[in-house]
Amino acid sequence: MCVPSRVSIATGRHALSHGALDNMLRPLDNEVSMYSILQNQGYFTLNQGKWHCNIEPAKFGMSSSNERIYKTNNPENYVTCFGITDPELRKKTEYKRNYGEIPLIISGTRPSHKDDTMDSIVTKNYLNDLDNISADRLPIFARLSIMDPHTPYIPSEPYASMYKPSELPMPNSINENLNTKPVLQRYFHEVRGFNLLNEEDYRKCKASYYGLVTHVDDRVGQVIDKLKSLDLYEDSLIIFTSDHGSMLGEHGYVEKWGHMYEQVMKTPLLIKFPKNKYKGKRMDSFVESIDVMPTILDILKLDIPNSVQGKSLMPYIEDKSESHKNEVYAQYYCGALQNESALMVKDAKWKFTYYPEGNVIENKLMNDHRMKMTGFFDGEEVFGELYDIINDPEEINNLFDNSSYQEIKQTYMNKLEKWKKELGLTVETHTMKEKNDLSLHVVTQGENMKAAQDLFRGEGRLRQLKLKEN
Repeated sequence: MCVPSRVSIATGRHALSHGALDNMLRPLDNEVSMYSILQNQGYFTLNQGKWHCNIEPAKFGMSSSNERIYKTNNPENYVTCFGITDPELRKKTEYKRNYGEIPLIISGTRPSHKDDTMDSIVTKNYLNDLDNISADRLPIFARLSIMDPHTPYIPSEPYASMYKPSELPMPNSINENLNTKPVLQRYFHEVRGFNLLNEEDYRKCKASYYGLVTHVDDRVGQVIDKLKSLDLYEDSLIIFTSDHGSMLGEHGYVEKWGHMYEQVMKTPLLIKFPKNKYKGKRMDSFVESIDVMPTILDILKLDIPNSVQGKSLMPYIEDKSESHKNEVYAQYYCGALQNESALMVKDAKWKFTYYPEGNVIENKLMNDHRMKMTGFFDGEEVFGELYDIINDPEEINNLFDNSSYQEIKQTYMNKLEKWKKELGLTVETHTMKEKNDLSLHVVTQGENMKAAQDLFRGEGRLRQLKLKEN
């Protein structure tokens, strides 16, 4: 999820510790971001684009932040990930929108010129900021947060026509029977209407997504060119990463929500060092989002706070260690449907997830929800997944309840328990009320989520979870 990941990148701490477990929760008051550390060290800290940390940028160490509040040229004013607001523009636009809860545009051609999209304007403003750097604002930490590739998956031309849907490979899992998967996954697949999509829909979705990726590449190229023109490139440390990935037909999904498959969990990480040190070097080891923050501080020769749970990549990059990490951990939490987070641990051979609540998520649904009190929740409960990543890289054959793998399953359950204990204090999610305490459905997004957040802020309920001992 966006907020947990972004706060983890900023603090070097897992979501179970910093408290922003989903997109409706904010980090604990005592969390320290790398932006604050850099600001205290004399850096001018700048953000352009999506912020999405559920805390005011100034309180998290941003000297200047502008979160997507810009004047745009028509027709961009009417384009949202949930649909196109202007009826006449809709008639002229080719696009596909999924049906169900959290409806999103999953493919099509954007009616805006490529230079007039919101993210292009964000990039232009970032370039203007770089143009206006003065000597008294150096050193500078300048964060460019481009929304793409994110819904709406409708790139502008020429990117919309750049990849032919018929030529793109489709995953073997596209029509997978999800009965062996945890109910939370199957729930999201059903209520988001992915069961209504066909292979052509997924092909067009993938082509649109690839177009957005290429447009991101071009925008990054604009930043590189600007830094070179300002004679700042050689001295710059540049890190390219993301908060999450996206499903493009794998297991019949688009985007994210409810699962921890590789397409969502794996994100890019590229580091360009000052003076191009280590140019062309490719590393192959496990890395977590929490490692970005201590790596930056280490490169800049700044102290890493003791509270940081991440690990600097520098010893590995400098060949002082054979690997960075042997395993990685993650959590997934949606406050409208879970009292307790789903957890993941993965190493070179096995990937294990644990969904502790099983079918009881039915109790979190409103009584008039179309899936409440239906046979959907009457099947056998599946509390997790176990995949042999080497022999089953597409995560199709779930071995969680296979009697031949119970010893391996218990080994990885023990790893999760040990990991949670080593985190120290973590947030207590069971303190929330039984029915949608943090929602108007926490699964809502965009303006609905903002309205819910504004309501909860007014009532003091866009709140922080309490801490507990493990």
